Amino acid sequence: MAHPVATLVMAAALAAAIASPARAEPRWLACKFTDHTATVRNFFMVFDDLRNTAALFDGVGLIEGSNTSITFQALRSRFPKFTVTYNRNDGALAITAVEGTYGGTFNGDCRRSPPPPGAPAT
Repeated sequence: MAHPVATLVMAAALAAAIASPARAEPRWLACKFTDHTATVRNFFMVFDDLRNTAALFDGVGLIEGSNTSITFQALRSRFPKFTVTYNRNDGALAITAVEGTYGGTFNGDCRRSPPPPGAPAT
């Protein structure tokens, strides 16, 4: 009969040998907010927890954010003229203008979505 520790070590080695590396899973969001003219604006955003990236889809390609931080609770990414903050718990969205641009903070929401038509593979 095998020793219990040896059996445990062998089981762990087998699990490690057949396990595949963690893969990134990009997630798409359909977002909307109301701007300063009371116009509802819609856009798509994709983020990847493992790569710690976020990007906006402009209808042709992806515009990647910088200084992106993604936690179990929120996503925050900076774009040239604004910062996006998305609360993963309740779907709340805040768009904050970067210093020197018109704005303030606009509130909205995001929901999980399939990739939009024409979106590049992520």
